[in-house]
Amino acid sequence: MTYKLNAQKILFTQLGDEGVLYDTQTNEYISLNETFFKILKGVEDSLPIEQIVTKLCDEYRISEENCNQEVKNALSKLVEKEYIIE
Repeated sequence: MTYKLNAQKILFTQLGDEGVLYDTQTNEYISLNETFFKILKGVEDSLPIEQIVTKLCDEYRISEENCNQEVKNALSKLVEKEYIIE
């Protein structure tokens, strides 16, 4: 499954190793930690979930099972806030 950024609702940019998301509907800036930024960047690049998980597992040397669950949790939060869409 792949997701895409909700360009009608957010602006998204990198700031150092982290990222900033601007919600155009609420006028809120949200700071993203490095991991959340990389997940959202993967979405922006149209990567499937499996590829995002693989990249994070390789970089952080964590188990695929744990990483997969954390990525799914993050994606669920992003969908709930309507920052990304399926």
